[in-house]
Amino acid sequence: MPQALLLSGGIGVGKTTLGQAIGRLLTSRRHPTAVLDLDAVAQFGPAGRPGPAVAGRAHLAGLPFHDQLRVHNLAAVWTTYRDAGARFMVVSGPVDTADHRAAYTSALVDCDVQVVRVVTPPDLIAERTRTTRGPEWDLQAALDHAATHEPIQDHTVTNDRAPEEVAAEILAHVAWIS
Repeated sequence: MPQALLLSGGIGVGKTTLGQAIGRLLTSRRHPTAVLDLDAVAQFGPAGRPGPAVAGRAHLAGLPFHDQLRVHNLAAVWTTYRDAGARFMVVSGPVDTADHRAAYTSALVDCDVQVVRVVTPPDLIAERTRTTRGPEWDLQAALDHAATHEPIQDHTVTNDRAPEEVAAEILAHVAWIS
């Protein structure tokens, strides 16, 4: 059965960077792996009306428009990757609630899904985002938002080292490779 990993955590904790590092580790070991950033598949504006994203998926109706887009696009991309032979799917993005987890899991058809919450010390978030976030970036607001996340993860990992080291730790936690 294919394996899927949802990397969750607050804004700026390094989910996307770690997803890419995990993808590199798996592909370097010749494991067919797909990597997806959920924010990238929800860049659409202005917010539209619920429509194709929820057609036939009543359980998505309570999610905000961009979350519905994420779920719908994840399902479409996963189908393509699975048909191409992917055995591992690494997804980074906002998995803040049990509803998010259930919706993303439903999009990853025939996958064993695990959620890893990434936490990063605030001083490292500030250092790492100093040049990557715009002038509207508000570290305290990001930390406050992260504190509202529901405890839905299977594992928690602290992102306080090089991405490759943290990626290897995550893969050990989820027991994907030895």
